[in-house]
Amino acid sequence: MSDAAALPPPPPRKRCIVYVDAFNWYYGVFIHRPAWKWLNLQSFFETLRLDDDVVAVKLFTALVEPKRHLSPRRDRQQRYLKALTSLPKVQIIHGKYQERTVTCQARDCIRHLEYQVAEEKKTDVNIAVHLMDDAIKDRADTLIIVSGDSDLEPAVEWVRQNHPRIKIHVYIPALEDERQQRRNDNYQRMQVNCKLLPLTDIPRHQLPATVQLAGTVSITRPPDWS
Repeated sequence: MSDAAALPPPPPRKRCIVYVDAFNWYYGVFIHRPAWKWLNLQSFFETLRLDDDVVAVKLFTALVEPKRHLSPRRDRQQRYLKALTSLPKVQIIHGKYQERTVTCQARDCIRHLEYQVAEEKKTDVNIAVHLMDDAIKDRADTLIIVSGDSDLEPAVEWVRQNHPRIKIHVYIPALEDERQQRRNDNYQRMQVNCKLLPLTDIPRHQLPATVQLAGTVSITRPPDWS
């Protein structure tokens, strides 16, 4: 028997699920780097977590400007979300995008001036529910959260306390000039690994300019994202 034949098989890789807060990542990074928006989420996180078996990448988002008859922003977003359906490990979980009326409180405002503020809803709750459900049903050994939103801390703390065998990592999406402003004190107190999301490899993980879907359907990259 050769030495190679006598070696034990390598241990199985840990199952990993990634939870992406799309709007947090967008405003932290992509709004400043439009050429990065056509990102292949699956290959990016498989490369980022080479020692893990990434079994799912869950993207939590909401359709922008849903009530407008014409919306180039919404059309570009829909095009990207359709392109992501070509990736077998990517799941898209929709929240809600809505506008609320705000009254201007500034001293030099016209009295009772009102304007619309767009807000994305349900993403925090959706991520928390999926985190807890995946932990309870033993779907992963490692949970990766991509968000700088502190509203997720209670769900992270619950998983850490009730399922301590599960490893949790938090990646905060931010550009270099904003990184000093991002705090992770609470995660450190929880003994949760929290660090800034590596951005260097994003340009290498763009989807093809034309993505082939089922049948003859294809999706092309928005020109504004070139």
